[in-house]
Amino acid sequence: MILRRLQIVGKSAGFTLLEVLMAMGLFMFGISAMLGMFQFGGGMEATARTHAELAPAIQPLIHHVQEQAWIFDSAGQETQLRIFLDEPVPGVPGFRYALVVQPPGDNPYLRQAQLNFYRKNPARTEASVTFLLTQKVPVSRRLRETGQR
Repeated sequence: MILRRLQIVGKSAGFTLLEVLMAMGLFMFGISAMLGMFQFGGGMEATARTHAELAPAIQPLIHHVQEQAWIFDSAGQETQLRIFLDEPVPGVPGFRYALVVQPPGDNPYLRQAQLNFYRKNPARTEASVTFLLTQKVPVSRRLRETGQR
């Protein structure tokens, strides 16, 4: 009778191997999900920091590109686009930009342009902004450049 009582107590105490494995599996799944959320959150934080650094410089840079984008021919007409590639972003050390302009669509005087911002490699764009680029040159620039001739 005492032997039987010890066997019953021994069977009811502790966890089975299957229960331990299931608990470990659930724990590992939960930890993996949390690590994925931390990685996603870190990426979002880096993106937000990049946008915050670039925000004050974007509007003046767009204005500069719109003003300086077209090159004059000998007759003083806008004929081709200036190439902006691997240019430093004014006021934001460490960042560079490249201008990508789409071919003209229905309106040959209006093009879609995109400024891509990166740190070292142009293939790894960290931020970009899209705007319209018109085929016109401000009068002030035209007067400056024709007055120098």
